[in-house]
Amino acid sequence: MNASPRPATPDDLEQVLKIESQSFPHPWTRSQFQAELERPYSRFYVLTDDETDEFVHGYIVYWLQAEGVSLLTVAIHPDDRGLGLGPKLLRTMVNEAVRDEIPKVMLEVRSSNLAAIKLYEKLGFKETHARPHFYQNGETAIVMELKTSELSGIIQ
Repeated sequence: MNASPRPATPDDLEQVLKIESQSFPHPWTRSQFQAELERPYSRFYVLTDDETDEFVHGYIVYWLQAEGVSLLTVAIHPDDRGLGLGPKLLRTMVNEAVRDEIPKVMLEVRSSNLAAIKLYEKLGFKETHARPHFYQNGETAIVMELKTSELSGIIQ
């Protein structure tokens, strides 16, 4: 599938909210996504098809700050999972950190989300510690980090 990330716009929010509600037990609200469109340090990208740019296949939201990049949320439409789109969005984030010489990328992931943990490890993230009772349902978060200084440059 030919899909490319581009900055999200308010017109993308309906599709993003559908993916969000299909992906997470406690989905973000429209106002939360809207706020990320307005924050100067926030990056909010959608992954759309290259031909029509109409269908949102996934999205990523992260904060770009001098001390580190923090992944806030990433999701792929359920019909498009397993096609390599998640790594494409994550590489967008990591490559921006490398380009801007930001030392690390950090994220939290549910301890039960083994598929996501495996994906993050494949991209070079390492577990640093756990945060017990981090999520609303009491689940533990695994904190993972990628040191951009350990990368040889832009990742494909």
